[in-house]
Amino acid sequence: MSNPLIDLSRRRLLQATSAATALALSGCRTTGARRTTSGKLRHAGIGVGGQGAGDLAQIAAHPEVEVAALCDVDRGHLEKAAELYPEARLYRDWRELFREEEGRIDSVHVTIPDHMHAPVITEALARRLHVYGQKPLTRTVAEARAIANLASRARVWTQMGIQNHSNTPYAQALALFRQGHIGKVYEAHVWTDRPHGWWPQGCDRPEGEDEVPEELDWELWLGVAPYRPYKKGSYHPFAWRGWRDFGTGAQGDMGCHLMDPAVWFLELGHPLTLRSDGPAPNAETYPEWSRVEYQFAPTRHTIESGLRLVWHDGGKKVWRELLDEIGAPEKVYDNACLFLGTNGALLASPYEVPLLFPKERFEVEVPEVETENHWHQWVNACLGMGATSAPFEYSTHLTEIVLLGNVALSYPHETLEWDGRRLVFPNRPEAGELLLPHYREEWS
Repeated sequence: MSNPLIDLSRRRLLQATSAATALALSGCRTTGARRTTSGKLRHAGIGVGGQGAGDLAQIAAHPEVEVAALCDVDRGHLEKAAELYPEARLYRDWRELFREEEGRIDSVHVTIPDHMHAPVITEALARRLHVYGQKPLTRTVAEARAIANLASRARVWTQMGIQNHSNTPYAQALALFRQGHIGKVYEAHVWTDRPHGWWPQGCDRPEGEDEVPEELDWELWLGVAPYRPYKKGSYHPFAWRGWRDFGTGAQGDMGCHLMDPAVWFLELGHPLTLRSDGPAPNAETYPEWSRVEYQFAPTRHTIESGLRLVWHDGGKKVWRELLDEIGAPEKVYDNACLFLGTNGALLASPYEVPLLFPKERFEVEVPEVETENHWHQWVNACLGMGATSAPFEYSTHLTEIVLLGNVALSYPHETLEWDGRRLVFPNRPEAGELLLPHYREEWS
C-alpha cells in the first residue's frame, strides 16, 4: 500500500521543480557505478555571498576545478564573485542556469537559504550533476527523504556542507571513542549557544514594508516560500535562519554539526520517540531556546536498552549536576556533544580538543590524526579519486533526525512516537503535516 504522506510530499516537490525533476522522481533508475568526471571539474556556484563565497573559494582552490558559472539573487554578491572568477558566466535565476548550462557544467554547490535547498538540489540531481549541499540539507523531513531517494538513483558524488565532519577535533574524538575508553554509551547530550547574538527567534513578523534594494531580486529570494513584504535587516542576507518559512532555527543550523558525532560514532538509526520540554514556536519563528529528548534503539555501541539523546539550545547546556557527576570543569565548551558511557564520558566539539572525564581516570594522550579538506574530498571523488565522508546517503538521515526536533517543538511536553520507515507519527498522525514543504502556487 502506498503511503499518502510520501505521495503528498512527492507531489508537492514535483510542483515546485522542473519537468527534469519530475522525470527523475517518477521513472529515472540509474544503476551501476557513480558518475565520475574526466578532466577539469566544471563547477557552478549557486549562492556566492557569505557562506557561499566561502564554499566557492574552497572548491575553486582545488587545481582541477574550473569555475564555469555563478548564480545569486543578490547582484552585489554576484559582482564581487565575478571579480574573482572573471571567466564565469553569470545568472540571477538558478533555473536559467540549469537550462543554459546543460552539458557545460559537472557540479554545483548550493549555499542559499534553507527553504530553497530542496528545489535546487533536486534539479541538480535530476540532471546528474555532482552536488555539494549546505546544511541542513533541506528545510523539511519529507524533502530530505525525497533527496535521499533521488541521490541513490542519480549515482553522482554528493557531500553535505558539514566541514567539521572532516576536521581535526572530530577525527580525534572518533579515535578516542574507538579506543573504547568510555564503554557502552547510555546517554548523549548536544548543545549550542545559538541563536543568541546570531539571529532573532521567538519574535513576531515586523510590521510595514521597506523598499527592496536595487541589487536584490526579492521574488527570487522568496522562491517557493509564501509571499511577504521585504523588511530591511529582517531576512536577507543572514537573519532568515530563525523564521519558520525560510530557516530551521538553532537546531537546524547547528544540529547537523553537533549531533553529527552522536549519529556517526554510535551508528544511530531512526529515533523511536521525541519529546520537547521547551516553549512552543509561534506562527513565525522558532523559540528563543529549546530542549528536545530523543530515544533511539540500541546499537553495538550503546547499552542494551538503547540511547537517550537530549538537544539543548539557546544557551541551555546539559544540566550542571550531571557535569559535576562526571568531573567536568566549571566552564565547558559552548557547542559540544557529550557521550556518557558505562566507564566514563567523552566530550566532542567541532572547535576544541576532545576531553575524557573524569580526568583522573584517563591519562590518555589525544591521538594525532590525518584529516582531509572537506570540499576537496568531494572534488576528488567527483574526479574518481576516493569517496566523500558526508554523502547524501548519510547526511539526509542526519538531517531528518535534526529536523524532527523542530516538529517536536510544536507539541511541548508530549511524547511523539516515530515510525521512520513510513514517515508517520503513529500516536499523533496530524503532526505529519509539519514534515511537509508548502510551496507557492506561482512556483508550480
